[in-house]
Order: sequence, then C-alpha cells, then structure tokens
Amino acid sequence: MRSKIEKFNLSQSASLEVFAPTFVSVVNIGGKCVRTEHPLTFHYVFVKGTFDAVKKLCGMAGGFSFVFNHGGAGRYAILADRQMEDFRTIARAYQNRLPFFYIDDVDLEAGDKVEVVEGDFPGLVGYFIPNAKSTTGNIVLQVTQSLATIAYNINVKSVRVLEFSKKSRRSYDQIDAFVPKLYGVLRKFNQGAGLAAKEIGELTVFCRRMGIVRSGNSKLDAKLSAILAAAHHILGNHDEAAEAARRLEKLKNAITSDAAQALVLLLEAVVKNDSVAFRSGKEALGQTADKTSQALVRLRAEYEFYNDYFGIA
Repeated sequence: MRSKIEKFNLSQSASLEVFAPTFVSVVNIGGKCVRTEHPLTFHYVFVKGTFDAVKKLCGMAGGFSFVFNHGGAGRYAILADRQMEDFRTIARAYQNRLPFFYIDDVDLEAGDKVEVVEGDFPGLVGYFIPNAKSTTGNIVLQVTQSLATIAYNINVKSVRVLEFSKKSRRSYDQIDAFVPKLYGVLRKFNQGAGLAAKEIGELTVFCRRMGIVRSGNSKLDAKLSAILAAAHHILGNHDEAAEAARRLEKLKNAITSDAAQALVLLLEAVVKNDSVAFRSGKEALGQTADKTSQALVRLRAEYEFYNDYFGIA
C-alpha cells in the first residue's frame, strides 16, 4: 500500500501521505470483553493530499476509491487536519492498533466536549464519557459517519472542558461540588492565611478544566464566571481573574435566582473587600428564607461567618 503511494508520488510529482492503522474491536465473549484485531477493517486507508491528486489516485488501477459521505455535507468523507491529528494521537499511544466501534453504539451528545491537556493524549479533542463511580472516563473521537475510536481511562484532571453536554447535569454537579471547597479557601484568603498544597491544586485544576468552557446557558455561565474570577484572584492569576470578571459583567442580568445572586455577591464582596456587595448579597439571601437546601444552608453559614468582618450585627 505504502509502496503504491510512493510510486504514485514519483510518477505524478505528488506528495500524498497515507495512514493505515490496524483496528482493534472489543467483543463480548462469555460475559467478558475481549479485544480482537482486524487489519484494515472496512479497508479504510486515510490519504492526505489535494483533492485532484487523490482523485487521480482513485482513478488509477491501484484499488483505491473514495468513501462516500452518506447524509453529510459534501459527496466524499473528508477529515479536517485537526480531526486527523487527534486520530493519529490515539494511534500513536496504542502503537497504531486502534480500538474502534460503531458510532451508533454511543451517544456523543451525552458527553462533554473536552481537550486533553496532559498525559498520553495531549491536544486530543473528543467527547468525554465518564466511567461509573470513577475519576476517569473514555474520550470518544468520531472518525467517519459510522466509525469511532476511543482513548481509555483518561483522568478528569487531565482534561479541560470545551462544551458541556446538553443532555447531562454533570456541568451543574461539577460546579456545585466545587463551591464548598471555594468557601474554605475564601475564608483563608480573607484571614490572610496561606493555602495548603492540596487546596492550591484543587483551585488550579478547576480553573484549568473550566476556564474556557461555554455551556450555552447564560445563567450557568454567569455563575461559573463568578467562581472562576474568585478562584483566579485567590491564586494570583490577575489577568485570568479580570477576564472572568469581564465575562461576569456581561452576564449578570441573566442571574434571576436570589440564591445565585447571593453567591455571586458574596464572592465579589470577599475578594474585593466590598461591604456594599455583601449587604446586597445578604438582602438577596433574605429572599430565600422560605426555601431550604444543603447549598442554601452552607451559603447562609458563609454570610454569618463574614457578618462581623463587614460590620453587620
């Protein structure tokens, strides 16, 4: 195969590149998942070059032909350079023996779109499907209309979120789970105490994972921006804190919940030492007197903690 491409390049003064990994499928045998190897499954070969050069290659008696793009844009299946590089990133990690499955077997919209920032797959962009009761997940990359490949057991700390899933509450859960940790470091920040290495690590990982994500939900984005502004400020990342604050300013009008308003104003008050913001937040919190939840109980406790500091009886 490679020799055919090389001969074509020489005869046509072309510069086509070929990528032909081995595929590995996972099948269930006797209740156990077993990987089986399929050399050139579907006879797929990935060729990079100009359309005219690839068309000429397919027109010759070399056994090459285009894969039709059924139901998609354009007549032929074409991968963007970035998508192909992601594919090859997985291939390199698995010594060119790629795990594959049919795209119909997974709901990509159920996963957050993420980018890997460290580990064996840096730069890989795909859909993160979390493993049950684990801090890891699998990243799925769609290769063609029917074929996908996968990077297994990626730690959540190794990725940053680009887009939240529209079919999951995972975004809300991740943000809400971080808020109590932020309260703890916020108290230390207010008192001028140093942070433990674990606390610094948790803030850093959260900021890295959530720093550029957009959910498409302005209320959630406003809340996340307020949290990021406070976290970056505590870490001393002033440029990032300012950027998050500017984003929050644009989204403030989207906050309609009294509880969310109280949270945003508390963070702003403590970080900026702003008593006006604190009083406004306390008023908003007062509007939730007839409601109860674990998050509200903790938020009220935080306001009580800062009462003396801001001179409120």
